[in-house]
Amino acid sequence: MTMLRRSLLSVPGDKEAMIAKAQSLVVDSLFFDLEDSVAPQSKAAARNLLAQSVKRDAFSSPFISVRVNARNTSYVGDDLALLSGGLGREIDSIIFPKINSVDDCNWMDAELASVEKAVGIAVGTIALDAQIETAQGLQNVNHIAAHPRVISLSFGPLDFLADVGAPTLHINESIQVIINHALAQILIAARANGIEALDGPTVDYKNPETFERSALAIYGMGFDGKWLIHPSQIELCHKVFTPTLEEFKSAIALLKDYEGQGVIVRDQVMVDAASIRMAQVVMSRGVAAGFTL
Repeated sequence: MTMLRRSLLSVPGDKEAMIAKAQSLVVDSLFFDLEDSVAPQSKAAARNLLAQSVKRDAFSSPFISVRVNARNTSYVGDDLALLSGGLGREIDSIIFPKINSVDDCNWMDAELASVEKAVGIAVGTIALDAQIETAQGLQNVNHIAAHPRVISLSFGPLDFLADVGAPTLHINESIQVIINHALAQILIAARANGIEALDGPTVDYKNPETFERSALAIYGMGFDGKWLIHPSQIELCHKVFTPTLEEFKSAIALLKDYEGQGVIVRDQVMVDAASIRMAQVVMSRGVAAGFTL
């Protein structure tokens, strides 16, 4: 695990005060949003603000992204022009919403190559974070995950529920069934292709218990991180998605005990290759979070 993105904080692209505050936030990834959090009449102003405000060295976060508008909108062309005008040099990835097929990935790949040439960086430098928000996107998720520019799959629960015809966005038992089905497919596609699996936001940011319950569930499935919509969620997110020092040390000890063995018994429990792979995940997450071996 070379990159740790437990937390991805969304910052509306038209909110100057929020952009300024984001400079000092200790968060694994920041993304400046030009899509849903920016009203149509404010998108041009948001682009101008990002062009002036987003300089890589100004932010504490090690990973900077921009969420552009969807391919089928009239806004995405201006978003890409913003990147070609210089912002493309300041970011690590773009978040591409409402991807329906690998054709969308190929289209964006070509557009980003043009951006990269325009700003004088190597083709392939800007990564693509793919947002799965439609039934068609979920149906094609394995092909999307296999695209060479794609580094993650993110679930967009609200747009997805609307797209599949859910009668309410209230998370009841029936709604949770379809969400879990989508999450499982996204996780499996991500793992099969060696990329990150990321959960969407918990919108009730004033309720930390709801956020923690959601984050623990998604961490328990095997996801790498989660989108955030408020800085107050960062600390709790990092707590959930980082192994404790005790868990880290236990994983290291297990790996040492197992070295060169086929199956061992430890604390009256059989330990085999599958258990070792799980311990390796805990170890790599701990190292990425700053623990030392």
